[in-house]
Amino acid sequence: MPFNAIPAEDFFNRESELHYLKGLSELKKNALGGDVFLEGARGTGKTELLKQLYRLLYWEGDVVPFYYSFKTANLKGAYFAKDYFAGFVRQYISFAKKEPLIAQGSAEPFERLMPAISSLGLYWLIDCIEDFQTHVNKNDFYWQIVAAISAPVIAAKKSGKPVIVMLDDFDAAASLYESSLGDTTGLISLFRESMQNSLCPHVMTGSAGALDAIFTDHSLIGMTEQMRLGPLPEDVAAELFGAHLARLKISPPPVEEAKFLAVLKGNPLYIRNLAKAAWKMRKKELHEKDLIECYSFEVSDGETAFYWSSVLSRYMKTAEQRRAMLKILMHSFENQGFDDVKRLSILSGVDETETGAILAAINVSGIIRDKDAVLQDFIRCLYMKEIEGRTAVYAKEKIETKYLSEKEESCFELVIPMSSNAELVVAKAVEQIGKNSNLDAEFLNYLQLALIEVCINAMEHSGSYEKKVFLKFITRPDRLEIIVENSGKPFSPDTRKEIPVEEKLRMGIKRGWGFKLVYAIMDNVKVERVNDRTRVIMTKNLKDKEVLE
Repeated sequence: MPFNAIPAEDFFNRESELHYLKGLSELKKNALGGDVFLEGARGTGKTELLKQLYRLLYWEGDVVPFYYSFKTANLKGAYFAKDYFAGFVRQYISFAKKEPLIAQGSAEPFERLMPAISSLGLYWLIDCIEDFQTHVNKNDFYWQIVAAISAPVIAAKKSGKPVIVMLDDFDAAASLYESSLGDTTGLISLFRESMQNSLCPHVMTGSAGALDAIFTDHSLIGMTEQMRLGPLPEDVAAELFGAHLARLKISPPPVEEAKFLAVLKGNPLYIRNLAKAAWKMRKKELHEKDLIECYSFEVSDGETAFYWSSVLSRYMKTAEQRRAMLKILMHSFENQGFDDVKRLSILSGVDETETGAILAAINVSGIIRDKDAVLQDFIRCLYMKEIEGRTAVYAKEKIETKYLSEKEESCFELVIPMSSNAELVVAKAVEQIGKNSNLDAEFLNYLQLALIEVCINAMEHSGSYEKKVFLKFITRPDRLEIIVENSGKPFSPDTRKEIPVEEKLRMGIKRGWGFKLVYAIMDNVKVERVNDRTRVIMTKNLKDKEVLE
């Protein structure tokens, strides 16, 4: 219910949006404004903005607020109609009497509300209830929906007091049905007349991907403006985090150690959840390491993980679909985008039709419209648990290690084409990276030869459709890690036939000296198959002899 909004003083940096929405009924009455679709990344506070607006209008009394969430709604037409209509009736009476408990009594039958309705002189509302009940008795689900959606309009006309209709997760209304899911389409267009009425401005939230499709309906075009809620500015985000910590009696981190909060990108939901995680983990004061520990818990097994799990479950109903979606999302994160449906079908393990449906669901959900590091870390954790069979503790530790190591590491990425002598570009890059890291010249020479061999192998044997080799160099004070990745045929160094050194000399071969050199100079070499890609991970523990002091 909208009454569970956070305290107004804790609702940061949305004053201008709240002021605009508060005056929406006057703007629409004078044809200066219309209905509003609140757009923004998940967790930016769209639902909370509706709740703040509701509370403001409720106590001021000039405009009637009505809030309905499709998130938990039963989308079977008749059930939805009863729920929507009953919610409006109770909220209207609650507004008139200024008794919030009336709006929250969802199980109370209309008969018990009749004395209150009569005492308020709302006889037109009694007529509405009787008309709605007539449609229920006739088992006419279509007219039940029409009557329910029309109730705010009738109230505004009869009372002369505007009604602002707030529809949270409105995109779900596109799935309204008669008897079984998918048996009826277009019922969402029944909101047309209500949205057109000058006394009933509508404010909606939902997935941008889904609403884009909804508003191609000609009945809704031109009636709705978009209001985007962006992330909180860095200083406001820090202030909000500090306010949450103060309430939980936790000392905030020093300013120089709070830079990690940037990963949250000013998302109010993430900020709140991180503060709550610190409280759950019984932190009394926070430092950067504590922030990373709490964050790792959040994305692996905390409220943020629960939130994103519930979002995914709305679009992927079965475990098989969920696993397929995880594989596709991980692939997109690692490759900065999606491939064609045919290749993704092989990757996900389901047929092309199902893969297409999953891609459509990902688009509709809007989860990848904004580059979200928190979401990506959650997906990685879920992938480890559900695809790799790891524990939540393992996933948490992997995320924690990732951010702790990033504090001291430098990362360089390079993409080269599969063309003649392109590997020499890599050798030059390694030379510069080696100099920056003060690597010993002899070791650096061997490293260049080893990396040339790996790149040649990727070019000559993979049959890659991308015709590219992706390289990542990660340097830390005590370790060097090089990752070489390409699409194409699988590869195992154990099956490679090496040309004898004598033969290479006789033939004048100056490169391609074999993986034996790679294994000889690196401490660890791992060749793995990730979906349709081959990844070679080479690690060298840097000792005094490899590093010049």
